[in-house]
Amino acid sequence: MNKLRKHLLLGMIALGVMTFASCSKEDPVPEKDQEEVGKTILLLQEVDWHGDFRTGHADAIANAPIDTIQFDEKGNAPVGFHLHLHTGHSYKMTLVARDYAGREIQQTFLERADIHQAVILGAPAGAIDYTYGDEQVGVTGYLHIVKSASTFTLQYLMRHLNPGVKAGVTADDWNNADYQQKLAGATDLDLKFELHPVD
Repeated sequence: MNKLRKHLLLGMIALGVMTFASCSKEDPVPEKDQEEVGKTILLLQEVDWHGDFRTGHADAIANAPIDTIQFDEKGNAPVGFHLHLHTGHSYKMTLVARDYAGREIQQTFLERADIHQAVILGAPAGAIDYTYGDEQVGVTGYLHIVKSASTFTLQYLMRHLNPGVKAGVTADDWNNADYQQKLAGATDLDLKFELHPVD
C-alpha cells in the first residue's frame, strides 16, 4: 500500500513539474511595434523658397497660415476635405504621427533613417515637386507647386525599407511609382487627401 502511495505521489509531482515547465515555456506576449501608428497629421505652411528644388533652401514667412490635415487610423482625410495650393509657391510639409496611446512617434522614423523614406504619389506629371527636409526620410519636406492641375488625390506613403535598400535610393525617388520594387519593404503610413493646384 505504501509503495502504491509513493508511486502516486511521485506521479503527481512529475505531472506538476511538467505542467509548470510547459507554462513557463509559453511564447511571451509580443511587444507592440513602436511604429504602430494611430492618428496622424500633416501640416502645410508656405515658405519662401530660394534656388532649385534639390539644392535650394527655405526661409520662413512671418505669420504664414498653417493648413492642418487630420487623418483617421486608416489614413483618410475628413470627408469633403479639399486643399488649394498656389502655383509658384512652396510649402513646408510636416508629419506628426501618434501611436494608439496618443504619443508622438515621428521621431522614430528619423532615428531609423536608414530604413524609412516617404514617397509622394498621385500628382499629374510635372504638377508638383518635392524636397526632403531631413535625412531623405520625409518627416519634414517641401512641396513645390509647379503648375495648376485638376484636383487629384495626393498619397503620402512612409515606407519601412528592407535592410540595405536605402543605399540604392536617391532623393529623386520621392515620387517613384515603382516604389514597391525600388523601395522594397512595407508601408508604415498611407495618407490620402485631395489637392488642387491653382494659379
